[in-house]
Amino acid sequence: MTFLKTLGAILVKGLQIAIGFAPVAQAAFPQASVAIQAVEDKLQKIAGIIVQTEAIGQALQLPGAQKLTAAAPLVAQEILSSSILVGHVIANPTLFQQGSQKIADGMADVLNSLQPDAIQTQNKAA
Repeated sequence: MTFLKTLGAILVKGLQIAIGFAPVAQAAFPQASVAIQAVEDKLQKIAGIIVQTEAIGQALQLPGAQKLTAAAPLVAQEILSSSILVGHVIANPTLFQQGSQKIADGMADVLNSLQPDAIQTQNKAA
């Protein structure tokens, strides 16, 4: 089972909370702390969208393509709210949507590349 499937399965159970992902870059580059935090926040939000979509997709027994279709508009919305688009107009909405879908797909690949046995959980039922 992949990291993303394992994490999604944990979230579906409802009694466990996945914990982990701590910021390390800020300690290494304190002069870029604000920029690093902004990028980290967006990446965390996009990763969260992918994990939530995976959990819902598992609950509904959706195939991967449908989970990607569900995640892409949410990722697009997150990108639209980023400072990188301030003062810019999207000239090609189709290309923007394709790019957003690639980012969603890429984040799923990144999460799936992680060791699933490294997921830490905490049992909230006890």
